[in-house]
Amino acid sequence: MSHPIVMIGAGHNGLTAAAVLAKAGRRVVVLEASDRVGGLAAGSSFQEGFHSTGILHDTTAVRPDIVKALKLDVHGLKLRTRPLPILIPSVDQDTISLMGDTVEGPLTSDEIAQYQRHRAFLGRLRPVFKRLMNRPPPDPYGSLWPLARTAIGIRRLGAKDMIELLRIGPMCVADWMRDQFANERLGAALAQPALLGGWNGPWSPGTAANLLLHECVASHEVVGGPAALVRSLETAARSYGVQIRTHAPVVRIRTSNDGVIGVTLADGENIDTNLVGASCDPKQTFLKLIGTERLSVRLGRDIGSIRTRGTTAKVHLALSGPLRDRQGNTVEAMRTGASLDDLERAFDPIKYRQMSEKPILDIRVPSIEDPGLAPDGHHMVSIISHFAPYHLEGGWTDAARTLLGDRIIDELSRYCPDVKGQIVGSEVLSPKDLSERLRLTEGHILHGEHAPDQLLFMRPTIQCSKYSTPVKGLFLCGSGNHPGGGISCAPGALGARAIIKAG
Repeated sequence: MSHPIVMIGAGHNGLTAAAVLAKAGRRVVVLEASDRVGGLAAGSSFQEGFHSTGILHDTTAVRPDIVKALKLDVHGLKLRTRPLPILIPSVDQDTISLMGDTVEGPLTSDEIAQYQRHRAFLGRLRPVFKRLMNRPPPDPYGSLWPLARTAIGIRRLGAKDMIELLRIGPMCVADWMRDQFANERLGAALAQPALLGGWNGPWSPGTAANLLLHECVASHEVVGGPAALVRSLETAARSYGVQIRTHAPVVRIRTSNDGVIGVTLADGENIDTNLVGASCDPKQTFLKLIGTERLSVRLGRDIGSIRTRGTTAKVHLALSGPLRDRQGNTVEAMRTGASLDDLERAFDPIKYRQMSEKPILDIRVPSIEDPGLAPDGHHMVSIISHFAPYHLEGGWTDAARTLLGDRIIDELSRYCPDVKGQIVGSEVLSPKDLSERLRLTEGHILHGEHAPDQLLFMRPTIQCSKYSTPVKGLFLCGSGNHPGGGISCAPGALGARAIIKAG
């Protein structure tokens, strides 16, 4: 019998890749270091009766074509039928509510019209960007046709939209939002996704492109969040014949002059194979599992130069009741930050190895849509906090972690004043904790920063941008490859298709 394809990591991309390969008739073994599948999308119990839905909680980037191809709906996946209402709170004004193409709150008719024009512009761009983000990146050394096809798609937008797109591309997201919106609070909230996992604030060049890429692939949320996605992926993968092994950490990808020959587990077990798909981050794959001594000078240098400076912390809260803002609105999703300058001030300290005194928070309460995540009448709150540096001055001691949690809860209580009295349990995860729990280089939740020089055919390097690598038989199937990090399933599916194409 031929050797199986070994997939390293059972995160959502690893499971996606394994399912795509198995559905195509390949024999696949998935090796996961931890005791559960899911990686950044794995749910866990952090307090008796309370369950988280994963470190990341935004599932709008999950690709509908992958859901359909793997029949994830048959395996339990459910999508929301309406956009998630996102609240933009204030300490002294009424709350603004975003719901897809609709905005409500203390806004003038001109401000509402600005929002509608912005959404319409994104809607016109969406088909072009979806094609770009759902295919392998163009090869700068190959045929010019993929690049020309993208250029033709942009040109078909019309002169006005094309010029606007070319103008926006290199901009900072703060300039773009201030061009678009008179309401600073609205612009700050809309800008926030451009900063996820980045070593950048809203005034950093190129962040407007991050926001464009985020908005143009957004679709329906998954009911139950990333953990529900993982459950359906695991069930689908097993139904196609994938073998999934947990408690199976890979410590070495074995190679010879002819390429990959197998992997070695922490307990000394060797599994022979000539095809490995790695869904872990590129630095883990090349620098730890292969080793720089077995890489070319150029590849070792390029992989070592990938910027993976973690800036994200995570908090889970167990509450005795619903989370409500100052106006009494029940919170299902919320973004804090009263202005673009607030976002920039939150970013500034990490440049000096300090954590933000007033962090910017992206908040979800998934137990509203999925009550099984908390006991009756209780709720689970998922908070992603910007900005906390992996390389904190003095290190991530217990005292530093406590201070981080206190600052996050203090900031949340500015907008939800009853929350401190509702907390019955919590979990605070620094970037260092994320690194150790999930084997993330420097705690980076996207497997590498989203920056102009680390996207498309430069992700993770030009040599590895097509999912195959200079190491024969080694393919990359994780967030470190195009189209990037987040919960999307796209890198896993594209990596698997590259393996199938290679034969």
